[in-house]
Amino acid sequence: MKLLYDFSKNASEDIIDKCLEYIKPDVRNSPEEFVAMCGVLSFSTYNKNNLKKVIPFLKRTANHGSWRVREAVAIAIQEIFSDKVDTALDGLRSLIQGNDIERRAVVAGLCEPKLLNNEDVNKKILDILLELSKPFSHDNKLDEESTALRKALGYGWSVVVSKGPENGKIIFEELFELHGKHINWIIKENLKKNRLQKMDPEWVKQCLLKM
Repeated sequence: MKLLYDFSKNASEDIIDKCLEYIKPDVRNSPEEFVAMCGVLSFSTYNKNNLKKVIPFLKRTANHGSWRVREAVAIAIQEIFSDKVDTALDGLRSLIQGNDIERRAVVAGLCEPKLLNNEDVNKKILDILLELSKPFSHDNKLDEESTALRKALGYGWSVVVSKGPENGKIIFEELFELHGKHINWIIKENLKKNRLQKMDPEWVKQCLLKM
């Protein structure tokens, strides 16, 4: 991962363009897959002040068949928003309103401790998590994309709640007003996390009793 980050911070526009050529349907599980990841992160970092250019690129790339390329999208979100989360969250609206793979990238990208140092920002991210969790209020079988989003929500809540407990606990408890086995799974998975156990073991206990 260090090589990926180092490369993205030093790559020239010409090198980035060459890396982007490797983002092909058949790159999955090939030696060139890492080069494609470098292209995703480098392009996003290089153009981070031009969200109108970066966000459509991330939206497209989030749907790539390679999970490593998709993970590079989440990392790119972390990097381009690291110093301006409070002013740029609206830029992710097209992904938040997109399909579940795009939404998964948002959750994996935003639920990163280094982004969660501002109470107002944390509150906005918690509201996004609640928005993305509400569609799981059912007991129907999930497809692969929905399962990926549910998995991200299964740990993402705990990251944000632990960084901002005051608002976090209140908004997390709104999940109890929803119903369905998938919502219950998201709740239980987050309550298992050590970060919440350490934050407030009594609150975790009370949440488990509510279930």
